[in-house]
Amino acid sequence: MSTAVKVSAFAAALVAVFAVAWAIGSAVGPLDEPPAPAPASEHHGHHPGGTP
Repeated sequence: MSTAVKVSAFAAALVAVFAVAWAIGSAVGPLDEPPAPAPASEHHGHHPGGTP
């Protein structure tokens, strides 16, 4: 087995490992992202006992 074949096989394996890691990371998503805030209420009516 020549050196060029060994280096090419190593490079191909390295690319495959990074591709799998990227795919798993994309599927899982960020782990330390804070949760999105709750949407604001659309209700602007009168609340009993509150200030107008």
